[in-house]
Amino acid sequence: MRMDDYQALCELETTPQALEATVSYLAARMKPFLQTLEPVLICYPDDGPASLGGIFKEAVIRCQAAPVFWGPDYRWKELLRIAFDTHANTVIGHPLVILGLTKLVKATATPLYFYDAILCGDPFAHWIVDDVKKGLDCRVWGCYAVRSGPVIAGFSCEQDAGIHIRADVFLPDVPDQKTEARYGSKRGKLYFQSAKDPQVVFDPMEEVLLHHQPCSCGCNEPRVIETCSLREENLSRELLEDRFLAWSSVLDYHAQKTEFGMALELVVFPGESLPKVPSAAKLKVRPWNPEEDIPFCMHRYALKIPEKIHEKG
Repeated sequence: MRMDDYQALCELETTPQALEATVSYLAARMKPFLQTLEPVLICYPDDGPASLGGIFKEAVIRCQAAPVFWGPDYRWKELLRIAFDTHANTVIGHPLVILGLTKLVKATATPLYFYDAILCGDPFAHWIVDDVKKGLDCRVWGCYAVRSGPVIAGFSCEQDAGIHIRADVFLPDVPDQKTEARYGSKRGKLYFQSAKDPQVVFDPMEEVLLHHQPCSCGCNEPRVIETCSLREENLSRELLEDRFLAWSSVLDYHAQKTEFGMALELVVFPGESLPKVPSAAKLKVRPWNPEEDIPFCMHRYALKIPEKIHEKG
């Protein structure tokens, strides 16, 4: 049995047949709330067939809506301009990008009228969902993209009751639950077994509450309701996100371990109060530069899948 085999999972889920199934799945999930010819802003740098951007683009087209891409200029300023100029009703993107957009709306007093926001990536903090709801005054949907790549594990429902896992593709389990199963729920370390190849078991390094009871929306798929990363680098990153990005004054941040300790860079809106920073960290605080600043998460985004996988199927 191969554990934490993300490459093997990608080989199974990025064949032409698997990508078609993913596009159909996303189209079915979005069809109830997308309208014909509705502009949908997709905040990803790649629209290739085996990328998050490409998968969402095709799913949006199948819903008879109109995909709009941010780029090739990935400045925060350009994101705000495109959102305003296109009158997009729905925005899809990395949680930190959409969170930053809510802050730009407030800081620049730019009116945006989103009805829906789809946060797509690994499971994310509830406070991000709440801030986006309030900041954009819209509904928020969650899409679980494994390691923020093209492997889509699930989508939330309108009941806001967690992420429904694609039971036809993934068999989620918590084999060593920390607590006894109650009301169809288990808490513990999550594993995904591929429905296509039971020998492939992916370990996302997350502790979750996995719920097996039917949802009030009528769906019987298992649901991931609460998550906590077990990867040390992710845990450190999430703690920093909670500390800094929860402040409306902080547009973006970058953290890097150096030989001299932790180095932090905060991009802030001038004149706002700032969070307390660990005394041991080296800190650079600078105002947002509309003419240059690109979201830090876009610099490190890795959406490409090796070409040999594209050839399979």
